[in-house]
Amino acid sequence: MIKTMKRFLGVCAMAAGVLGASGGALAEPVRTGHTLAELISERAAVVPGDLFLGALRLDLDDGGWHVYWKNVGDSGLPPKIDWELPEGVSVGEFTWPAPHAIPLATLMNYGYEHQLVLPFEIRLPQGATPGAEIELKGRASWLICLETCIPEQADLVLRLPVAASLVAAEAPGALIAEALAAAPVALTGEAMVERTDDGFRVGVRDDAVAAAATSAASARFFPDGPEIIHAAAQTVEFGPEGLSVSMTASEYAPAGEAPLSGVVVLEGEDGSRRAWVVAATPAALPAGVSGTMLSPVAAGLTLLPLLSLLGAAFLGGLVLNLMPCVLPVLSIKAAGLVHTAHNPAEARLHGVAYTLGVLVCFAAVGAILVALRMAGEQAGLGFQLQYPPMVAVFALIMFAVGLNLLGVFEIGGSLMGVGGNLADRGGASGAFFTGLLAAFVGAPCVGPFMAPAVGVALSQPPLTVMGVFLVIGLGLAAPFLLLSFTPAIARLIPKPGAWMAVFRQALAFPMFLTAIWLLWVLGGQTGADGVIAAVAGATVFAFGVWLAGRIGSGISGRAVSAGVILLAVIGTAMSANMITAPAEAAQGVASSGGEVSSEPWSPERVKALQADGRVIFVDFTARWCATCQVNKKLAIETDEAKAAFAEYDVAFLVADWTNRDSVIAAALAEHQRAGVPLYLMYPASGGPPEVLPQMLTPGLIAAAVRTAAGPGASEGLTGKGDGL
Repeated sequence: MIKTMKRFLGVCAMAAGVLGASGGALAEPVRTGHTLAELISERAAVVPGDLFLGALRLDLDDGGWHVYWKNVGDSGLPPKIDWELPEGVSVGEFTWPAPHAIPLATLMNYGYEHQLVLPFEIRLPQGATPGAEIELKGRASWLICLETCIPEQADLVLRLPVAASLVAAEAPGALIAEALAAAPVALTGEAMVERTDDGFRVGVRDDAVAAAATSAASARFFPDGPEIIHAAAQTVEFGPEGLSVSMTASEYAPAGEAPLSGVVVLEGEDGSRRAWVVAATPAALPAGVSGTMLSPVAAGLTLLPLLSLLGAAFLGGLVLNLMPCVLPVLSIKAAGLVHTAHNPAEARLHGVAYTLGVLVCFAAVGAILVALRMAGEQAGLGFQLQYPPMVAVFALIMFAVGLNLLGVFEIGGSLMGVGGNLADRGGASGAFFTGLLAAFVGAPCVGPFMAPAVGVALSQPPLTVMGVFLVIGLGLAAPFLLLSFTPAIARLIPKPGAWMAVFRQALAFPMFLTAIWLLWVLGGQTGADGVIAAVAGATVFAFGVWLAGRIGSGISGRAVSAGVILLAVIGTAMSANMITAPAEAAQGVASSGGEVSSEPWSPERVKALQADGRVIFVDFTARWCATCQVNKKLAIETDEAKAAFAEYDVAFLVADWTNRDSVIAAALAEHQRAGVPLYLMYPASGGPPEVLPQMLTPGLIAAAVRTAAGPGASEGLTGKGDGL
């Protein structure tokens, strides 16, 4: 009877296993925001003491959503599971498939798209009873990112019947086997590392690696730790015995010779990948692992995303025409339209010249950003105004333009080309220089459409980056280019006459206001001494103009005046440079003024405030960002916003990017922004922040605060905190 019962139980357990293998639910998939998560097993039924493989399966939404490798790179969090296991059951660590490089603006992350299967070992106790059920519970958590990063989690369950003999689960087993095949394998050869002037050079001497390298389209070393700058380009060479990879060291690299571990991944033209685990020990690299360069292929956008990116870039350029930092310069072009509106041929010439000036400036900005990125630097839009000497010189240029518009330069026409006769008889060259000025002052103004376009572009190959910047320039130049090719515009403008002189002189005052704004920026960067140096340069410049009028319009007079003006520009730049802060200055004590008190932002401070359950508002700003200043006065420092901050005990942090700061640049890049403003609202419950629009209103801020605080959050807050 007992034997019959055991046999019956065994048959029942086997039937349960077969049912599970043929489609019975052994696991419970969970849909989170952008992921379908579940635990899977290569077994449909297990036996006592069994050792087998399970896995965490994450099916990610399409469109670029990704999760992270065990070393996330510059930012992110890897998936993990917090287990609740039955007595006697043990679970091993994840086996990680070879990661992919995921560029994000100036950052480089490591992870996966589409689907991730992470196998792990499961061992059952010998005392498991046939006919019983083993239940494995775990809370899985991961960070999934696209334009923003979202922490997701799921309570997962895997139930496995215990049978007299095991039963395989074919479909899950195939997924696990595929993940194991994608995991790095051990080297049969050896690996070594040597220090270089810039960082490390890792060599791999292995027959399989040498054979794969000869037909590889790209190769990359993924470190286990933070020793290298992840976003910096890697130089790969291969030889008859293997390959070598040269990398730039990060600030976390140990001094002197030290081991370096990670994974080397080779990818073929067809997308096939092979990976090896590398544990390199300090030693000189043999000649057989180098000699022939291997140029990694950068992953570019497909046609539709590329067209969408360029469309956003064009719209961003159009919007720049309405930004407060560009309007003063555009007034110069308005004067130019007055002169050319009744001469179609000249109008078209000026329109083309203006457009070329804009494109040249944006091309230069794009090329510099590409060069900085390839050198491993953190840089974004507005970098040109993070250098006080350039701010001082630019203020002097705007002062000179104002003098020109007032007619101070009109000394027999001799100095009409010195300092920029931009609105009168300067011709196409004046229109070209106006385009340069408009683009130069407009580039730091990151407005709607432009911010995400540039943020995405900086993660793409150099040609895409340059294309996006040129299209932004076309957007900025498009209105004036269209007007210059529209003869009907002449009918809307009065005929030239005496009124034009008054109109031209009136346009000088926006130039002087722009110069004052730049001096205010300079004062925030260097203090009063920098402003005094710039004003002294402007005084010498004005003296040169006056001297030219006294000497006369001859060749010698122009030479003397030009020399004095040139010395004024150089002297102003040198004076500002002598007193400027270091190239990468630490943030000072931040304050947005008014009754709203603030403190400097840092990632550590955000974590500390989140641990206290505070709502956090972060203002990524800069003195040279006119949009930031408008938002500060018209939205942040209003009574409605202040009241919301006080009611919900909001911690107000300011990330001041007026001077260079690689930590702020990295944070901007993490949110796919290449410049300021950026506004983040962290909820009191923890988790990622809400990214607010770049143009704020008091009501929008107050509503975001209430949402971040949660229902009933204002109760009992009186007297709590000292942030406001």
